[in-house]
Amino acid sequence: MMPAAGLQQAHADEPAARPQTTGGDVALAGAAAEQASGESLPDAPIADGVEFVSGGLSYRIAGDAAVLVGFENGAALEGAVVVPERVSDGSGTATVKAVEVAEGQVADKVTALALPQAVESVRTEGLAAALPALASIEVVAAAEGDGTAGSEGAAAKGAYSSVAGMLFRSAEGQASSDGEAFAEDALELVWAPPAMVVARIPLECKAIAAGAFVDAAALETVMSFGKMESIASAEKDGEGNVTKPGAFTDEQIGRLTIVVPGTNYAVTGEDAERVSGSVALSEKTDMLEKRKAWFHHGFDTGQIIMGAPFGEIEGVNAVSDEGVM
Repeated sequence: MMPAAGLQQAHADEPAARPQTTGGDVALAGAAAEQASGESLPDAPIADGVEFVSGGLSYRIAGDAAVLVGFENGAALEGAVVVPERVSDGSGTATVKAVEVAEGQVADKVTALALPQAVESVRTEGLAAALPALASIEVVAAAEGDGTAGSEGAAAKGAYSSVAGMLFRSAEGQASSDGEAFAEDALELVWAPPAMVVARIPLECKAIAAGAFVDAAALETVMSFGKMESIASAEKDGEGNVTKPGAFTDEQIGRLTIVVPGTNYAVTGEDAERVSGSVALSEKTDMLEKRKAWFHHGFDTGQIIMGAPFGEIEGVNAVSDEGVM
């Protein structure tokens, strides 16, 4: 039986449909307060290159968009930090579309970061150094008709999404191992937070990007529900030095446990009926297919637990107050 350590945040339910947001309620409350402030922002654009501070966060204008680059006073920030969709320097307004926290910027008491759905680019390198206590990152969709630009009607699909405190982007257009393009709802995992112990990768995730887990120093277990098609490998120079990180560090590859649940995991009610009637492959073939990418990435067969019912993994049935972690 696997040890309970590192499995306290996992669940016995089938991977849920991709949610819009899944982080702390504090972050969501902060976002709601930001939208409900009632403060009208000036309509004029902000000139390219202007640097300014708004709400304790530092921004730089690049083109017509605002880029989050740091903090006015990192020591004063704590708990959940919510980045609004639109920011103002007092004379104009810009939409926040990128996160590029500068080297040397540190806010070591921030535990959760909520980003607007308008964000199109996130530089994850150095994010853990800037926010060492960060436990989750969340993408918050603008509420319908809340007055922000483009919020009328149904929310548009964003470039990024969040599941279980991890950051994802669309994998649409990438190709699977058999050369076929991923489905429209396919996701690529791009970043996991430093304090994560169990990574619960949703069914829709088909790829793991370079550097995705390198900041997750506490990681012990990865649960992958779907068939992983692509896991980025490290690039090295002629002397064996890493020039570009892979999805995992060499140290992680040597010690992590990879759990690939089968169709026999514990589900109830309508889920059980649907799962039992949807098995197209034999259990053995299904597990071998799901294992391939992990095995080829360097994980030893002894590290990959295949087809284990959740009830046989100690601690796996624990459920958090927030549901999906």
